[in-house]
Parts: sequence; structure tokens; C-alpha cells
Amino acid sequence: MNKQDLSIIIPVYNGQDYIAGCLNSALSQQHADKYEFVVVNDGSTDNTQNILKQFAHKHHNIRVINQKNAGVSAARNNGINFSHGKYITFIDCDDMVGLRADAFAPYFSRSIRQPSIGNMEIQNAHTVPGELNEAHFDNKFFVNMLHAAHDTNADVIMGGKITINPDDVYLRKHLYKYDQEYTTFSDDKHIILRQADVRENANFALYKREMLKKHKLHFMNNMKLDEDMLFCMLATLYAERVATVHDVTYLYNRHSDTLSNITDKSEEKRKYTLATLQRYSIFLNELRKYPQYHEIFTYWFKRFSIEGEKYADNNTIEEFPPRICATQCYEKSCKGCFIADAKCETFQEKISQYLNQQIR
Repeated sequence: MNKQDLSIIIPVYNGQDYIAGCLNSALSQQHADKYEFVVVNDGSTDNTQNILKQFAHKHHNIRVINQKNAGVSAARNNGINFSHGKYITFIDCDDMVGLRADAFAPYFSRSIRQPSIGNMEIQNAHTVPGELNEAHFDNKFFVNMLHAAHDTNADVIMGGKITINPDDVYLRKHLYKYDQEYTTFSDDKHIILRQADVRENANFALYKREMLKKHKLHFMNNMKLDEDMLFCMLATLYAERVATVHDVTYLYNRHSDTLSNITDKSEEKRKYTLATLQRYSIFLNELRKYPQYHEIFTYWFKRFSIEGEKYADNNTIEEFPPRICATQCYEKSCKGCFIADAKCETFQEKISQYLNQQIR
């Protein structure tokens, strides 16, 4: 292994309370001194910059990029541009890597499992542990991911995560029960796209730089929510091969002061409506380019319609496909809906006016 194997990109904005813990968890991993760390300071106004200077002074492989505040997508994109590794991964500044999943097993022992998606097990527990200690962590997060990457030559390598939400008092796990490779076969692609959707973000995965460059894949700067879910879904769509790894776990901390926690319910509805419109429309437009996945397209188009009903309001949202679109295959969907054919507009044309009005 060498420094060119892996670039670890960490966007941070006003993360003085978390960034040290994040970096220490990553630096404590095996061979961490051989990896490239690119920390993008997104115009922080607290003590973040001073903390980063101290880490960069002690660790030769930490590079700090300072930019004017432009949002997490711009920070991640900047990190990609300044990095060099064959593989790229992302960590949020308030998260940590290298959890031992078995240390959390007792918390989930009596909770109800949700239906598995392929080899991904999903489970919630209405409890949270006390302060985490060394017993909750190991040092093989990056090593195991890179081993899987080298063994499979996959474009995307996915690990698992445990989410801790101390405010709402719950744990959630998305863990792989065993290692598996997914190819471009339709059944494989259907499973891995569903897994990518429920992962909730683009972290705890490795992405081959060559694949990102080939498809010009980046984070959407005009998306305030779900931009990382879209990134992960598009990456798994484009990938010739995806590998999942069962023995790596990421700690996803949900805090009340993070962007995705919106206190105003009407504003929350508007933002999630907008995010759903953007994510599904962009994803489905890309999926349409793969006619061999027409059955997968039908599944996601139905999801688009059903999700739209959760957020739609007669006075504000008319751009979701009508309910009828969720009950029939896309080749026969109603005239004037989102399907791009000789008689219909494309997704982006259909919703562009709405998006332009709503994006601020």
C-alpha cells in the first residue's frame, strides 16, 4: 500500500467540537500514514482552522484546503480536485471510522429487524450507548476496504455504518452480513441501487477515481439535501462492479445542529420536496440511458410517484408524476408525464421552472 492508493476527503465547516475526534479516529487506522488526507475548510468562522493547522503540522500527509464558504458539495468537489489517490473516500467532520459492529450487538438484540436488501441488514434500536471508548473501535477500516478493492477491482466498495442520534435516542445499523460482489446484471444492479438509496449518504465507501472521471461524477452544488445520496446512487449505476465489505463500520453522528436537522416543519417539507424532485429526476434521466435496466427504471419511477405523494401539496407541487404512473410500466405511462419520448418532455425540462423558482 502507498499514499496513492487512497485519498480521504473531509469537508468541515465550524467543526471545532468534532474535527479532532474525526481525524484521530482516521489517523489511528492501520497504514494511515500512507494515505492522503485532504481536509477542506469551508470558510469556518470558529477555531477550526487553528485545529487543522496543528494536525497538518504534526502529520505530513494532511493537506488543508481553505475556501470561501460554498457548502459541503463544493467542499467535497474541491477535495476530489486536489486529491491524487486511486480510490477516494469521504468522512464528515463530526463522524468517526473504525467502529466494531459486534460491540453494538447487545443494543440491537431485542429490536425488530427491517427486511434485508440483499446482503444488507437494517435494524433500529431505541437506545444509545454512553460515552464511546476504545472497546468500540478497531483499526482496520481502510485496510479492509482497500483489500476488497484490490481483490475485486471494483469501482465502488461499500462498508457499513451505525447511526447514533442522541437527540431522538436511537441507533440504526446498515451492515453487510457477508462480503459480496455485484456486477452489471440486472438483478445485481437492482439490489445495489436499493442499497445505495437507503445508505443516506456517500460516506463509508471507496470510489475509483478513474470511474468518477469517466462519468464526470461530482456533487451537485445546488442541492442542499440528499446530494450525497444521489452521488452514491449514480456511482453504483455507473460501476461495472460493486463490492460490499462486512467487517468495516462507520460511525454516523446525527446532531441537532447539522444541516439535515431542520426545525421549521414547513421549511423541512419544502426542502425535502425539492431534494426529492432533484434526486429522482436526475437519477432517472441517467437510468434511462441503460435500456437493459428498463425493469429497474419502472421500479424507481413508481418510487418517484409514491414519494411525491408524501410531500406534494395541491397548491405548491404539481411536478411529481401522477398516481397512475405508480401502477403501470413506464412505456405505458400517461401522456404528458415525465417520460422522455417523442410526445413527452424530459424530466429536467419538466421540472426546471419549478426548481429555478425554489432554489435559493
